[in-house]
Amino acid sequence: MRKARILIADDEQATCKYIDQHIKIEPLMMDAEVDFAYDRDAAIALLTTNPPYDLLLVDLWMPDAQGILDREAGIKILKQCNKQRNKQHGATQAIMVTANSSAETALEASGLGVYDYIRKPIDYTSLIEKIKLVLSQYSPDSNDVLPSTAASIGEDDQYTIIGNSNAMIEVMKEVGRTALSDADVLVYGESGTGKELVARAIHKLSHRRNGPFVPYNCSAVPSELIEAELFGIGKRVATAVDQRPGKFLQAHGGTIFLDEIGHLNLDMQPKLLRVLDYKEIQGVGIDMQRADARIIAATNRDLRAAVEAREFRADLYYRLKFMVTIPPLRERLGDIFLLAKHFLQKHARTFEQKRIRGFDKSVLEAFEQYHWPGNVRELEKAIERAVIICPNVLIRQSDLPPEIFDKSTPIKQPSADTDSLGTQLSSLLDIEMIRTASQGFERIFLENKLKQNDWNIQKTAKQIGIKRQSLHRKLNELGLYRSPDLD
Repeated sequence: MRKARILIADDEQATCKYIDQHIKIEPLMMDAEVDFAYDRDAAIALLTTNPPYDLLLVDLWMPDAQGILDREAGIKILKQCNKQRNKQHGATQAIMVTANSSAETALEASGLGVYDYIRKPIDYTSLIEKIKLVLSQYSPDSNDVLPSTAASIGEDDQYTIIGNSNAMIEVMKEVGRTALSDADVLVYGESGTGKELVARAIHKLSHRRNGPFVPYNCSAVPSELIEAELFGIGKRVATAVDQRPGKFLQAHGGTIFLDEIGHLNLDMQPKLLRVLDYKEIQGVGIDMQRADARIIAATNRDLRAAVEAREFRADLYYRLKFMVTIPPLRERLGDIFLLAKHFLQKHARTFEQKRIRGFDKSVLEAFEQYHWPGNVRELEKAIERAVIICPNVLIRQSDLPPEIFDKSTPIKQPSADTDSLGTQLSSLLDIEMIRTASQGFERIFLENKLKQNDWNIQKTAKQIGIKRQSLHRKLNELGLYRSPDLD
């Protein structure tokens, strides 16, 4: 029986030895052979000359053989690992151990097979659990290791996702894991958060990346035309209408992105459900056809509430419940400066405004205090406008929409109504079913915690001891969202 093989690549030798000690003393699911590399070039040499590894633990920043720090060393090691493994029809899983990360790095590393991140200082209990999960998928009775699922991201991508906040790093980790499957996905987020960018990232990291990516907005076309648009139309079905394939056939072998799926009419929803279940479509005046397209849907609508209002089919909702949730910009304030700088450079090139060098300090301060109801899209449009009209070297307040600097309309701080809260809790005692009562208490509990934290999801999740993604899912299940009059 072959032992699992692990390579630890980290320039801190003490860290390598300490991880090795934890591996040896923990009751892992199988024995493991562990090799070490203390610089980038040594790691690449081991990957090139040694038998295949089953797991790679790699630091992002490492020196080369001459001791010069390479901030992309981990990425280069992962690329070499996948290059060697692809020759042997398998894939090595990886865990990145680093104190230096960004959403861009997380996205690229996820595409190279990274299973997860561990931040320094290392939580060794968490690291060992992740190692167990990876190696539990490995069969010790076989010469094969984990199946090949790694993809790679091209160097040039016009659909850039910007951010290094913890919230966006978590999103990119979800994107990477989601991309490695072929499951249909629902991307949830407020308007302007970048749902199509996430959908394109999933497509680009998937095995379908060489196939087409076909976007379609379900709310932009009259309901009576959607069937023909999605599934196609045959010859002589209507006067002056040519035969044409639908969006699903155009996306065959690739991905179709159905934006605003919450607005899809009820007559079309069962037809979409059939596509999800059987990959079969039937256009207007056309026989049944097979359409092998992965569906990534997106919505800013509370689909659970739509189901309860009988505006969205429950079976379609549950079929699309595999979800990636994008946080609003107000929950990733640390990304605002990076986004602003990116949009400034982008639009300065577009409009040839080479004189503009940056932002006045008061502008950046106001950016972080504003609540951005339109999210990233609103930020980009504000900067695009400023680039066009700015006569100076720095963008100033006068170049931007006045509401960004209006101190008279801050986010309202809701106050707890203790009488109302007591009434709500008392009413739960009259409920007969424990499941209904539990959901009622969860709703009251979460709503009050969110109000205490001004609806900051990240802060609330940390306070109550769950992950941000778990809190998003729970809010979606309970149909609990911030009231518009709080924005």
